[in-house]
Amino acid sequence: CRAPWYPGSASPANGTVVIIDENPIKEFMVHQDLGADHYVEGDLAVSLQLLTEAVKAKGGKPRDYAGNNGVFEKYRAVNDSAANASPIDPGVLCNALNENMPSDAIYIDETIVHRPQILRRINRDNPQSYLRPIGGLGQGLGTALGVKLASPERPVVALMGDGALLYNPITQALGVARESDLPIMIVVFNNSSYAAMKRLHLSFYPDGDAAKSGIFHGVDIPGPDYQELASPFGGHGERVEDPKRLPGAIKDGLAAVAKGQVAILDVVLSG
Repeated sequence: CRAPWYPGSASPANGTVVIIDENPIKEFMVHQDLGADHYVEGDLAVSLQLLTEAVKAKGGKPRDYAGNNGVFEKYRAVNDSAANASPIDPGVLCNALNENMPSDAIYIDETIVHRPQILRRINRDNPQSYLRPIGGLGQGLGTALGVKLASPERPVVALMGDGALLYNPITQALGVARESDLPIMIVVFNNSSYAAMKRLHLSFYPDGDAAKSGIFHGVDIPGPDYQELASPFGGHGERVEDPKRLPGAIKDGLAAVAKGQVAILDVVLSG
């Protein structure tokens, strides 16, 4: 990856970490505690292809993923109360995207707390169908526009947490989309909060004053009506609060994109 790798909090303690990059040691970065076991200099795609061929030459066999289908179906299942609840369950939104988006769609994911749901519930069967900006929030819209420029024939969908969206230069991105004919769909995962900040606060300070009082400063996001941001740029916007409206809203958004318009779906979520 272009940014330094750093170990996640739930990484396997005995796992082997290999960094593959054209320049694996970033000399221009002051703080760089990579902690990898091996460093390989080279193009990532070519290196992985060569490694795959080497494993096959030694008798390695492809893993049978057929058994995973049941696991994915289990994750995608939601109970009846969640399926019809308002605000909308995040899993219901992800299922609706999976069922109603074209198979060649490209997803740009700038969410945090909803990322596990997205990865478990939305198919990514085609190459280059899922991209996630790393290194800091505020890159999602620019990345989505760049992907649309590179793949104009494919639907590009920016999956944005409402907090992450506010880090982006929204008006500038929408202006570029209109001026440069780069229609994308923006789906706002709107839980009206910086939920990731609250979760991390509780994980570090489970017995702190905020946990005891229930007061978390800077977490709530009153937020604008995000769907209204599309109109000044000739786009299509809709606020979705009823889960039954999701399929129709997605299809209307796709129709707007097909006509060259940006589409913003502001989906009100339960968490």
